[in-house]
Amino acid sequence: MRSLKDEQGSAWDVTVGRESWGTFVLLFSRATGGDVRRSVMASENMLEAQQELDSLAADELRKRLAAAEPWA
Repeated sequence: MRSLKDEQGSAWDVTVGRESWGTFVLLFSRATGGDVRRSVMASENMLEAQQELDSLAADELRKRLAAAEPWA
């Protein structure tokens, strides 16, 4: 898991999730509320997905958060 602040200063936690059909996603959870967003990953297994998350710079994570969709 990683943590970051968005452009407005809100704190978010980021973790790897998996959709029911097997696609891996970055799950962004706002630390102060119930807002959860998702961003699809290119990884094909959990190890690759975790390595992808670990390798993303904070600026790239912020870009992914800005483009993320609400998670339902």
